[in-house]
Amino acid sequence: MTTLTFASEDEWNIHDFGSYIVTSVPGEISHGDKMRFVLEKKDCNKIGVMFSFLTYKNSKVPELQGRKVPIKINGSDTLNIADVLLVKPAFSNMAFFVMFAAPEYYPLNKFTEGIMKDYKKDKVFSIMLAKSDDFDPEEYFDLFYNNWKIDKLPEKITEAYQMCTGKPNKILQG
Repeated sequence: MTTLTFASEDEWNIHDFGSYIVTSVPGEISHGDKMRFVLEKKDCNKIGVMFSFLTYKNSKVPELQGRKVPIKINGSDTLNIADVLLVKPAFSNMAFFVMFAAPEYYPLNKFTEGIMKDYKKDKVFSIMLAKSDDFDPEEYFDLFYNNWKIDKLPEKITEAYQMCTGKPNKILQG
């Protein structure tokens, strides 16, 4: 399988993995922690959200795989949930790469408009792993928050949509 990668000066990347397109941007606090927006080619009008955190904290991190953990988006008091998709050892087992995902796919245009409306208020999109009765992020992560610059999300999602469908998305463009 051939993977196409496009990187630009703003550090956004768009990858074609065959059955899905992933648009990603690195974190501002921890550069290696990426925010990923996923379009599956079977339905390019829905978008998934994934993000990753790297941790050097604790050998118990692998037990998180498959769990649901609480998160706060943009400092909100409302708790959301993220699924822990993958825990993978990194750097000769000195760290762990942890991949999280939103529990569902969202309607593409509604999601993009909503996230940009929120982003334009404070020019920040942040995720913090939150404490609950059965989860304390400080137990597993040395850094459990990050933020991402998503100013270019609409144009990057438009590019990803065009790669996904082979045609432009007029709603996102205008």
